[in-house]
Amino acid sequence: MSRRLTPAAVTAWIVAAACCGAALVVAVLALQTRIPFSDLTRDPLAIMGKKGAPHLGLLSNLGALVWCATAAVCAFTALRLAQRGDARRESLFLFVAAAFTGVLLFDDLFMLHENLRLRAAWGDLALFAVYGGCTLCYGIAFRGLLKQLGSFPLLLAVCLLALSVAVDISKLTATTTAVWPWVLEDGAKFVGLVVWGAFHIRAAWVLEAAAAKALAPQPSGPLR
Repeated sequence: MSRRLTPAAVTAWIVAAACCGAALVVAVLALQTRIPFSDLTRDPLAIMGKKGAPHLGLLSNLGALVWCATAAVCAFTALRLAQRGDARRESLFLFVAAAFTGVLLFDDLFMLHENLRLRAAWGDLALFAVYGGCTLCYGIAFRGLLKQLGSFPLLLAVCLLALSVAVDISKLTATTTAVWPWVLEDGAKFVGLVVWGAFHIRAAWVLEAAAAKALAPQPSGPLR
């Protein structure tokens, strides 16, 4: 009797292999950079020890969770819509939203633009320009769907995120000890990303519901 692996078992083995590969990459990175392996695997607060309070980076961590949830919902819904031949544009819209949100997640989580600023004088500005260009192309490519879904929340989110970027670029937080520049920068960023997430999660729900309704059998006559 042949013992074939079930689809669930195949998925489990693939995930386990991928995680082992990721751990191996981290080990090689630790050797190359001479950073302790534990510093690449443990929580940053655990590395800080007694200096790290549990609430440090609270707003930033919550923001990363919102980015992640948005990308996951959009990607999952896009895969479902991709199986239906009449919802390809909606599926592509959600795939692009998931990919772009995922990029923003990694930037926020691993501080990509901050590291670029340290390595090149205009590195962060170049990255912000790329983000702005991608957002503009995103809006133009899917302007029909965005109009149908209601584009005001997306415009509000983009404006708030742009405000946060403007405060970051102006370096107000480095030229004053006042609290308001931090509130303006990080507050606008948090509200903006939450509005971004709410818009796209609602969009995924609306498009999924519309596709399901389109496939539902219609009654041929009046109900009795």
